[in-house]
Amino acid sequence: MRETIKKRLESDISGYRIYKETGISQSRISNLRNGRYKLDNLTFANAEKLYNYVIRFNIK
Repeated sequence: MRETIKKRLESDISGYRIYKETGISQSRISNLRNGRYKLDNLTFANAEKLYNYVIRFNIK
């Protein structure tokens, strides 16, 4: 699950799009992408939202 989320955060999908689809704030997404916030520190709920987003839209 962690690797799937990490790969998608490193993709060219906009933070705004992820926010709109998951409800996770753009600042949190930006902080994850920039390394100011670690995946290990995500709540399970947010990790689950990101993972389900990737799976639901089959994002590669």
